[in-house]
Amino acid sequence: MNLDAGSRTTVLIHYYRAMVGRADTWRVRMDTTTNWAIGATAALMSFALGAPEIPHYVVFLASFLTFIFLLLEGRRLTFYHLWQQRVLLLEEHFIARATRSQEEEVDLDALQAALDAHLGQTVPTMSLRKAMSRRLRRVYVYLFLAQVFGWGLKLTIHPTSATSTSEWVSRAGIGAVPGASVLTLVVATLLVGAILAAFGGGPWSKDKTPL
Repeated sequence: MNLDAGSRTTVLIHYYRAMVGRADTWRVRMDTTTNWAIGATAALMSFALGAPEIPHYVVFLASFLTFIFLLLEGRRLTFYHLWQQRVLLLEEHFIARATRSQEEEVDLDALQAALDAHLGQTVPTMSLRKAMSRRLRRVYVYLFLAQVFGWGLKLTIHPTSATSTSEWVSRAGIGAVPGASVLTLVVATLLVGAILAAFGGGPWSKDKTPL
């Protein structure tokens, strides 16, 4: 198939529009998942703090749902990253060169070489662990911290105001599981999440899409 420079440029323009459309679709899906997580957290936290008879471990249901949303959003980020990388390649090798000056020509051969690794690829190149780490430190870490704060507040004020640390710890118990064990599990989970957020996503400076 022999295409002149003008025809190849037309193909690239339509391809660029298609990639922007795909990236926008997955970005909207990510935002939707974030809204679900925020809504679930707000609803369950309001429910847990609304009455003294509501058990404190209702907050853990919010944490579980938030983790599910984080998992789902991490997967969506991997697809967004795939299409966004193609958009960035076109912007770097085609759009930027075409808009600088009339004297600088677009090197279509160089652009083709850059796109060769992407064309026909529909499997995300970003790992799910890395994607979850990035969404965790961008958005979800604040949701989990809010849940922990609400849980601590619940233990402090319900059914009555706690008068000592030992009373506060004993209230954290769930059935036969003592409060100290529950607190230890919560702290351990927070540490694992902090490690994933800090080291699981790689350095920000080397990526052009820090989402």
